[in-house]
Parts: sequence; C-alpha cells; structure tokens
Amino acid sequence: MENTIPCPAARVAFRGRLALLLLPWLALAQAGTPPPGGSDLNLLPNTRFLGSGGAVEGNVTGTVPAAWRGFAVGGAALALQADPLAADALYPGSPPTFAMRLAVTTRGADQGFDNAPWLFAVQAGRGYRAGVWVRSGNPGQASQGFTVSMPFFDADLAFTGRDPGAFSGVAGADWTWVEGPLAAAEPGDAYAQIAIRLADDGGPDVLQVALPSVPGLPVGNEVPNPQFAGTGGAAGGAVTGSVPDLWRAFALGATSLALERVPLPANTLFPGAPPASAMRLAVGNGDGSSAAFDHEQARARLQPGHLYYAEAFMRSGNAGGAPQQVLVTVPVFDADGNFTGQQPGTFLATVGPDWTLVAGPPFRAAAGTTANLAFRPQADGNDDIVLVAGPRLVGPTEALFGNGFE
Repeated sequence: MENTIPCPAARVAFRGRLALLLLPWLALAQAGTPPPGGSDLNLLPNTRFLGSGGAVEGNVTGTVPAAWRGFAVGGAALALQADPLAADALYPGSPPTFAMRLAVTTRGADQGFDNAPWLFAVQAGRGYRAGVWVRSGNPGQASQGFTVSMPFFDADLAFTGRDPGAFSGVAGADWTWVEGPLAAAEPGDAYAQIAIRLADDGGPDVLQVALPSVPGLPVGNEVPNPQFAGTGGAAGGAVTGSVPDLWRAFALGATSLALERVPLPANTLFPGAPPASAMRLAVGNGDGSSAAFDHEQARARLQPGHLYYAEAFMRSGNAGGAPQQVLVTVPVFDADGNFTGQQPGTFLATVGPDWTLVAGPPFRAAAGTTANLAFRPQADGNDDIVLVAGPRLVGPTEALFGNGFE
C-alpha cells in the first residue's frame, strides 16, 4: 500500500447503557456537520465537504473542501470534484450532502485525499474506528479498489509508524458503508487523521466518498455565543447597531462599522442546515485594520499542546454579490492578558454571493494562553460588507468521563 504521506482516523467504543444514551449523538455525528457554531461528536472536520480553499500538495485540480487536502506527488495527478447528493441518497434518512469524487489521472509516488494538517486529538487507551460511504465512479460503475489509512502522530506531529486502523475494500455501483478495525491509541499517540487512496485497478480509477466518520469525545467550539444572541456586547468608536452578548465591535478614527443580526432560515448555509443567525458587518472608510468584530472580552482559554483552528460560514454582502475579502485573525494573549504578538491561525478569505465554509490553518497552543477570533472586512474596492455565521474556534473539550470509561 502506498503510504509516503501518512494519514489516520477513529471512533470511540461505547458500551452498555451509555451506548444507548449516546446513540442519538453518534447518529448526528455521522450525519456530517454540527449545528452552525456547535460541537461535534465526529472528530473529522467538515464531513459534508462544504466550501473550498483546502490544502493542495502537488498536481491537484478541482475543488478541495475546507479543512481537507488533496495530494499528488512524484509525478502523480489527481482531480477532485464535489458532487451534490440529495436526502436519502446514501441511506433512508441520510441528509443532503456532497460526495467527493476522486479521480487519479496519472499515478506517481503518492496520491489521495486526507484531512492533513487538520488532525484530531486521540487519547491513550481509547478506541478509534474510521468509516465512510463509498461508491465507484468508474464508467459503468465498474468496481474500484481503495484503502483508508489511519496513522497516529505524536505530540510533535511526527508519524509514530503505527497505522492500526487501516483497511481496504472494493467499491461497486451502490453506496456502501465501510469501516475499519477498532484501533486503540497507545501512550505517545496524540493525533490522527484519515487518508483515502485509490487502488491501481488498471482502469480510470475513480471513487466517490461521502460522510466520513470518526466518532469520539466532542470536538468543541471555544467561541462564545456563536448564534449572536442578545445585545449586551461592547462597542467602541463609530459603531451602529446592536452588538451580541460577549462580542465586541470597534471602528477607529474616521472608520465606521454598522452591525445587523440577520436570521437565516433552514437550508440557508448548506442543504439540510438548521435555522441560524448571521452578523452583517458593513465597514465605511476602512483600511482593513481600523474596524473589527471579535470576542476579545470573552477570550477562549487554550489547552497547552493541543491543535486549534478557526472556521466560519461567510458570504459577501456587497452590491451584486461582488467578492469581498475578509481577514480572520486569531490573536493569542498570555496569562496576564497581554498580546503575545502571535496570530498563528490567521487567514485571508475571499467570499462571493453564496454562503461558503472557510477554515484557517491549525496551530498549537502554549500554556496559559487565550485567544479570540476577529473578523475584519478588507478595503478591496468594493462595498466592504460581509455576513458571518457559525464561527468556531475548533479545539478539544474536556473528557466526558473522568474515570476513562467509554
């Protein structure tokens, strides 16, 4: 099996009465995407494959969804495409979602699709299992072999050499759920990911995958009040409109910032999405840094050594849906509340008229630090208006059970 770029996955093994209590949660986790801004029992990011702007390594064409990566190195070439799936397409009651179509157009040293570098945390003694829906994408849906690798990484993000949850299979004409063996994390294992590779069957080598799942302890959201409820936030400078609880808005000098909370009906953010709320940010006379919307007054406490990353749904509010650039910063503060000068999870997104999920680079937290998200519409020659929904600072939550029972 090719494995020049290691990559893993996982599921916690629940037993007894606890399993009955958690079955509804696991069903939600396997459904693919948490409520906007919410926590998730699926350890994998963005499992409905929403948005774009994911990572690319090598010769990869097409759409890479947020918080995923396509790789094709050593002379390889890989084409990716997000195919919409209607409700019930995978199984009775399955949500509307997207399937990723993986097509190996040229084989080289290594090629595939994974969630690097958006790794998920694992804990020694817990069991993990990867699963995914698969279907052949070959002409006539001729069978297509595949492998799912599940390597573990240490606290320094180095591959441990262990890939205990790896498995292989053959996809046919019908959507089929496949999953690997239960793999226990050992002392020294800290992170994992999954990678999907296509077997060299001598044909076109096309595979569709959907709703990958690695259930575990909840992946949390460290952003307060992601639905923007209330009006008790803080404002500074020429800010108009209400600031939601635990949030802050400011506009310096001659810059102005107008806020509006916008209700979003079901299915607005993505097919099957529940109702949500967005904040409309309209900057006047801005320079890209003189106005922002953040939660600095309720910063998140970061757990040392763990990975975090920022994500949010955004769309342009400009006339005609003209593109809008937004700088999403993640400033880090020390134990005394002083800015460290570091903003490791910061990223620049360009959004259009449609809602899209965007995600920033992962970063590791130092002891005693806090952080917040800040949204800054850039002065890019358009109206400087953006809508933001479901912001998340994705990171680990405390263990559900202190005695280690799963």
